[in-house]
Amino acid sequence: MKQYIHHITTPLVFASLILVAFAGMANAVDPPAQPNSAGQALEIAPPVLSLVADPGEVIDTQISLRDVSTSSLVVTSTVNDFTAAGEDGSPKIDVDKTEPSPYSIISWVSPLPELNLKPRQIEKLPVKITVPANAVPGGYYGVVRFSAVPPDVETSGVSLSASLGALIFIRVNGDAKESMEIVEFSVNKDGDTGSFFDAAPLEFVERIKNTGTVHEQPVGTIIVKDMFGKNVVGLNVNLENRNVLPNSTRKFTTPLDKSSIGNRMLFGRYTAELTSKFGLKGQTVTKKISFWVIPWKLILGVITILAIAIVGIIYAIRRNNERLLGKSRGTRRR
Repeated sequence: MKQYIHHITTPLVFASLILVAFAGMANAVDPPAQPNSAGQALEIAPPVLSLVADPGEVIDTQISLRDVSTSSLVVTSTVNDFTAAGEDGSPKIDVDKTEPSPYSIISWVSPLPELNLKPRQIEKLPVKITVPANAVPGGYYGVVRFSAVPPDVETSGVSLSASLGALIFIRVNGDAKESMEIVEFSVNKDGDTGSFFDAAPLEFVERIKNTGTVHEQPVGTIIVKDMFGKNVVGLNVNLENRNVLPNSTRKFTTPLDKSSIGNRMLFGRYTAELTSKFGLKGQTVTKKISFWVIPWKLILGVITILAIAIVGIIYAIRRNNERLLGKSRGTRRR
């Protein structure tokens, strides 16, 4: 069994009653959060597990937890489904869902033991996942949520706890449906979408929908060409390898600014072609748009300056002619 674990920048945080700030272990990007007044805090690693398995295979993996408070903690866990909350990739935990989703792994995960952690102690929690032999090839998902309370609180029956979780992505091998489409490819300035702009910086928006049955990590490029067909710049899309879940749309943004074109001034008509690659076979989807960049403010300023200069020259010529005419008349009188 091959197992692939990828770390993402931020752990999933979900508060049940009282929100407590949580962060990842040393391999996460965000700094550790400060414990709350009750001294409760956990760290987990990894915040995301990306796994690959065959139907009927048993996956043995683990999640590390650390007590970063100054008191002991009793840690319990729950497995829930999750979906995409929006187009930014944020997960939505289905806590009260009565029926599991078709992508659920709730029944696949064996019961997880309760952990007793001492201050600063790190414990590796074994996670056993049994993929059904009749599992349809594709993607399956879940989140293991961990709640922690001091031992005395657990005994008293009063539980004011918070939870954080580790997302689990499982790809079951086989002939899964891999399909994506670009539902939007546009360009905007300061949030206003259009096809006529006065100057950079601009921003491309790419909304990509997963119409398949397995999560995908679409990556690609945007090639911008000028009116003569010459390449201006190539921009990367989703270098972070962010996932798009089945039946969901994810929004990506790509700036066209000094970081990509330097101090170059854009002028004229441009075309931009998005090519996004995904899937095990390297399938691609493409979309092309065109837009204009006319620095009318600069042009208007230049025209204004030229107009003022022309008026000034005409005025100077007239004054000079009047002066010469005056001298000529004075000479004749003598």
